[in-house]
Amino acid sequence: MIRLTRRQLGVTLIELLITMVIVSIGVLGLAGVQILSLKQTREAGQKMVALQAANDLLDRIRVNANADYSWPAGSAAANCANTTCTPAQMAVFDLTLWDCRLGQPSDACKTAFGLTDADFDRLPSGEGLVSAASGTYTVTVQWDLTDSTKQDITVAARVN
Repeated sequence: MIRLTRRQLGVTLIELLITMVIVSIGVLGLAGVQILSLKQTREAGQKMVALQAANDLLDRIRVNANADYSWPAGSAAANCANTTCTPAQMAVFDLTLWDCRLGQPSDACKTAFGLTDADFDRLPSGEGLVSAASGTYTVTVQWDLTDSTKQDITVAARVN
């Protein structure tokens, strides 16, 4: 007598469903990592822009070292890009232009300084602060992150 044994060929429906659940959890995990990666990349880019903006102002202060770069700038800024200005006028111009460029494009800044959309740093709610003490200037740039918390970068430099 010949006895035939049946071996299972293929997979059962239960095995297939369990495999799909495991793969789905893995894919969701990868999607979460991707979202976190994109958020961190955006925040790193904003930090780089803020650091460049702070260093830009410190470079302007070094070039015009005899002027007072106290914040707020005070009087209205003359457009020193087109005319010759005194060191004090240049300081007001530099501070006003720098503050204008930190945030989103605005018509007032475009008109006053002849800026284009590409000239703006586009930091969300970007604000700047400058303080000076015994020849050392401290420049702080603050902006909003995506979760409505504030982020800031502070750069200090001695200017002689």
